[in-house]
Amino acid sequence: MIGILVRREKESNLRKRLLDEGVEFYEEKDRFHTLFLFPSGLPADPSEGKKVYFVDDSIQEIELSGKTFAIRGSRESIERFAPLLEAKGMLVDLENPDLTLEIRKWGKKFLISVF
Repeated sequence: MIGILVRREKESNLRKRLLDEGVEFYEEKDRFHTLFLFPSGLPADPSEGKKVYFVDDSIQEIELSGKTFAIRGSRESIERFAPLLEAKGMLVDLENPDLTLEIRKWGKKFLISVF
């Protein structure tokens, strides 16, 4: 599922905007961040936060382009997701990757941002 991760100080502005626009969303809080999830797709302007994919162990719904990648995240994230990317024919390149995936754990799932 796709979402937007925002810091606590920006969550009320984003929530108000989404409600005003009639956008369907779920929200979860984790200390300093709020995760807004969109079952019907990302709203038109996600500029108030970071676009993320909320996943279990799959990268199928993540838009990937390029031939090389780097992962920023915990050892668990790297060990879990690097083989999935390599199975798609991508190679690790820590110096100048086509894609950088920032992965963090959120409960029992993962948030993945692609740069």
